[in-house]
Amino acid sequence: MASGIAVLALLASACGKNDLAAPKELCEVPVKEAAISPLIPQGEKLKTWDPEPVDADPAYCDITVDGIRVLDITVRLSDRGLNPEDWEYAKSEYKLGALRKIPFTGTAVIGSNGALVTAKCDSPVKYVHFVILFKGDRVEDSQAGVEKFQNFVEDFVTGTKKKIGCTA
Repeated sequence: MASGIAVLALLASACGKNDLAAPKELCEVPVKEAAISPLIPQGEKLKTWDPEPVDADPAYCDITVDGIRVLDITVRLSDRGLNPEDWEYAKSEYKLGALRKIPFTGTAVIGSNGALVTAKCDSPVKYVHFVILFKGDRVEDSQAGVEKFQNFVEDFVTGTKKKIGCTA
């Protein structure tokens, strides 16, 4: 009898949770479904907030699921690179945070729950800085989790560079 009640409780807790459609854009930047879907938890309602497009400075956007922020992005345009202590702080702040190889000119510290990225540009500015925070039950504190998050980070940064005309 007790095991039957446990099964009913488990089924009841699973009710109401749905696979949510991933947004096609963040901060008006197209994102690939394969890159963002693994970050989206099950829930009832997904909402994106992007009051400023990426060519505004600064630009912010986020994703909430059932009122809980799961992805938070800040984009800044700059003529200066970041300081060495910014990179050290990011390595200590993000779980499994480390300098990672990226497919564009720049520097990135990416962990399982956050990323600090600078993309080098020739124009319209010298640098685009990104702070991307990832929260919730889809964060995996493992190398596979870092790779999943890095896949999204690379897709979003590449799309942002293209959107603002950043060449390098």
